[in-house]
Amino acid sequence: MKNFKRGVFAQLIVLFVVFNLSAQDNQPTMFTVHTDNVKFDKMMQYEEAAKELKSAFEKHNIPDVSWTALSIEDGRYVYVSAIENMADLDKNIMAGLYEKMGEEAADAMFSKMDECYDSHGNTVVHYLPKMSYHPDSEGSMAGKNHREYHFLYYAPKNAEAMKEGMTEIHDMFKKRNIANGYSVYHSGFGSPESYYMVSISAKDGLEIAQNGKLNDEAFTDEDQATFFKVIQLTTRYDKVEGRLRPDLSYQPKN
Repeated sequence: MKNFKRGVFAQLIVLFVVFNLSAQDNQPTMFTVHTDNVKFDKMMQYEEAAKELKSAFEKHNIPDVSWTALSIEDGRYVYVSAIENMADLDKNIMAGLYEKMGEEAADAMFSKMDECYDSHGNTVVHYLPKMSYHPDSEGSMAGKNHREYHFLYYAPKNAEAMKEGMTEIHDMFKKRNIANGYSVYHSGFGSPESYYMVSISAKDGLEIAQNGKLNDEAFTDEDQATFFKVIQLTTRYDKVEGRLRPDLSYQPKN
């Protein structure tokens, strides 16, 4: 987690993000994401260290830093933080913690985390409010910490067609007045491939499956053709599941 420690708090599983956002104009749209690929036999040690990190930030109430944490089913731990522009990547977000704790104590804490994985990475992702669908009936996100992420990878030559297809799917959900929504993100700086990621939130996997069944019953053959248009443009598809981790996330007190 040295990149995390030294400044760039980033990468995605993207998953990231990871957390679902509602399509409001004042929502941030650019995020850094840091992913630690934790070894399965080191997960308990890693979680203890991650909680220690959060506690240290809370104890000293470090300002101008916040993150949302997620754990992924394959062992990845993802930390997502909003930024205004790429210049924010140059900021050392750990400077305040090092000043409060001292370099020796802070290094020791991060070393505990670094022992738990052999690789990590950073990227930037972009939230797309106009492609995301959040009906008024979706209600509060309270308790909806389960996440299902769908990654749609595509070749650069099909960028415009993919954009049109994703927009048509949004319009289709709106036309059918589908009750459950989703958030859409796009790959950014640091990603080797272009993709759209669709993030779905629910209380658990069963709720997502039940909502999916209701959606299928609402869509017509014409709607299925709209889905197929996007599927035809993808070079590959991945689905992963994870959990939002409030116990590992940090927000400074006002």
